[in-house]
Amino acid sequence: MFVFGTAGHIDHGKTALIYSLTSMDTDRLPEEKRRGMTIDLGFAWTKLSTGETVGIVDVPGHENLIKNMIAGTTGIDAFILVIDANEGWMPQTEEHFQIMNLLNIQFGIIVITKIDLVNNDRISLVEKQIRVKMADTLFSNIPIIKVSTINNIGIDQVKSSIQNLIPKMQVKKDIGKPRLSIDRVFSMKGSGTVITGTLINGKFHKGMEIMIFPNYRKSRIRNLQAYKEEVKEALPGSRVAINLAGIEKNTLHRGDIVFGMKPVIQAGRYIDAQVYLLSQTEHFQLKNGANLDFYCGTKEVVAKIILNKKKYLSPSEKCLVQFRFNEPIAAFLKDRFILRIPSPPQTIGGGIILDPQPKKHSFKDNDIVNQLLRRVTLKLKTIILTEIEKYKYIKKDELLINSHHSQKEIYETQEQLGKEGKIIVTDSFLIDRLFWQEQIGKFKNQLDNEYRIHPLEKGFPLSRFQGSLYYLPQEIFSFLFTSQIITKKIIVENGIISLPYHQVKIPPEKEKMMIKMLHSIQAHRANPLNEKSILLQTGSTKEMIRYLIQEEKIIKLNEGILLEKNQYDTIKKKLINFLKKNGSISISEVRTLLGFSRKYIIPLLTKMDEDNITIRQGNFRTLKYK
Repeated sequence: MFVFGTAGHIDHGKTALIYSLTSMDTDRLPEEKRRGMTIDLGFAWTKLSTGETVGIVDVPGHENLIKNMIAGTTGIDAFILVIDANEGWMPQTEEHFQIMNLLNIQFGIIVITKIDLVNNDRISLVEKQIRVKMADTLFSNIPIIKVSTINNIGIDQVKSSIQNLIPKMQVKKDIGKPRLSIDRVFSMKGSGTVITGTLINGKFHKGMEIMIFPNYRKSRIRNLQAYKEEVKEALPGSRVAINLAGIEKNTLHRGDIVFGMKPVIQAGRYIDAQVYLLSQTEHFQLKNGANLDFYCGTKEVVAKIILNKKKYLSPSEKCLVQFRFNEPIAAFLKDRFILRIPSPPQTIGGGIILDPQPKKHSFKDNDIVNQLLRRVTLKLKTIILTEIEKYKYIKKDELLINSHHSQKEIYETQEQLGKEGKIIVTDSFLIDRLFWQEQIGKFKNQLDNEYRIHPLEKGFPLSRFQGSLYYLPQEIFSFLFTSQIITKKIIVENGIISLPYHQVKIPPEKEKMMIKMLHSIQAHRANPLNEKSILLQTGSTKEMIRYLIQEEKIIKLNEGILLEKNQYDTIKKKLINFLKKNGSISISEVRTLLGFSRKYIIPLLTKMDEDNITIRQGNFRTLKYK
């Protein structure tokens, strides 16, 4: 489905032309009837000879009603620029045409109206004037049709031109993100609140749950109409009237947006964009930090503009900018917008949104500038790469929600980038490659640093590294850790991380202290010392004790009791032999067998239980495996 929008100076015959095309009067307000001029938006439609229905939006031509005109252009596929044969190209003709260009509307026709009031020479002059205006634009070969609505001249040619444009235009895609910018809100007796707008990016259906921005209020589509016909489903590109359940008329306004429930569209107070200043704005310079009227969709809001390293922007110049708003904006990547100054009221330019959800930033940050310059191409791969660079890592299902790309298209492209090695892909996350390399470097540096600080350690527990990389989601940390194991950069044994070929180098002074420690343990075989006593006697460190345990020189029991490994093996052998012969052993029998006091027996038996040698059964121990 396609929608055309009229454009042109006040009283040039836009409404009369629509009536001739559709038999519908789009001037619906009493004041419009009284004053004989279009004030607000009007809507009509016509069926072409092909059977296709085409919507037509009628817009006001008065210079004071430009904001209504801009709202009317939301979602249109082509324009009908209407020019009075007597007056020719006028100021609002120019402004409306520039707005169409700024919104990147690439198809249109021009209609010269009221030809019954002038002679052929005047018509030829106006047509020549139009061709001069179109000469250096995309519309140098645009159809120009001469019409008299009074005498019904040229109406069929207008319909034919509309029909000829249809095959050239792209059907609006269903990307699964239905979005409708409200352009009218009214109440109907017996039905309640009704809104209208042009549906894009997805489908609405009767009974569907929807979300209304900016309040994120939930509602349900009670009834749905497209071109005055009740439908169960509305397609992208169609003019839609929606009867909403549970919503009061006074809570909705033009500029509010209706979304589907999933994905949840995001909003923010900043937008990064590329702006173009019209060449017609002579003697005007846009000052950095100026407040402007910003129009996007049917929304009008005041925005402060921050220029990229410029104090002023001159006519015909392009510039990267950041807009800062006093209220949240829910825009999409690639949305077009119009900029106006309030006094004197004038359209000065427009542009395209490059990032609908940036952080507040300064253009002194060259990384941000470079990212935005790359995004100007609007290529999906580049946009994904810069988006991940911005966030460092992002969940797959949160990437580019506010964009004109389907989730399927985004998923396929991110998987391709992963295969190309340009990003890192986990089950749920996408990670910037440079950021990923930095985290690996940080992990390796910490491991090296741990070895420098603790030269006697063979390795270190995983928790020590989780602390320093606390900001990473668990899935990303686990992926990093696993990647180092798979690539054999580290090895893991019993939860201890170490470097593959790492050899402990013992400084001579520490080696002497450990020998002293072993001698002290050997000297107290009958009454073993605990860890605290050994440290006091020898001046050694816990690190040395851990090293001797790792090297299986000593054994540590509960209460910090230390035994020489050979002594422990001898004790273990005696107990095993006793149990094989007698089946079980009590604590008093252990005391008799080993000559130890209860102080040492309980920690010793606990150790043997932990080593799966014995098992406790009441006050006795038996062999776990016979």
